[in-house]
Amino acid sequence: MIQTWLQPSFWFTMQPAEVGGWFGISLFAFFIFMCVAGIVAHMVAAQKFDDRYLRMVGNRVGNLLNTMGALGVGLYFFSFERIQLFGSRIWYLCWLIGLIVWVVFLVRYTKNKIPSMKEQSEARFEKRKYFPSRKKKRY
Repeated sequence: MIQTWLQPSFWFTMQPAEVGGWFGISLFAFFIFMCVAGIVAHMVAAQKFDDRYLRMVGNRVGNLLNTMGALGVGLYFFSFERIQLFGSRIWYLCWLIGLIVWVVFLVRYTKNKIPSMKEQSEARFEKRKYFPSRKKKRY
């Protein structure tokens, strides 16, 4: 089975992927789980995180899970209906590559960009505390 997965003719055929039986049910359940986990990630990020940078990361993770879950359900639908072009196996490979690239960008954003954004925010706060602020109107 692994040997057939390594052959280009397995991936580049126009025949839709077989999604029947136990494998198809588990694949569909995985895609639905990704959608539900994305919704939960958005809710947790909005309610539980006080740090705005953690909220940003939580929202980005939620976007990743929602988008890839919805695309996966769409791919499953096309394969289930045996639509040749859109149900092809190459789209699952493209989906997996897109997921990996998105996760890499998310990790790079979290490791590189967030600390520099925190430093800039702290420096801006330190600089602003010495500036005079607007006086609020009192009624």
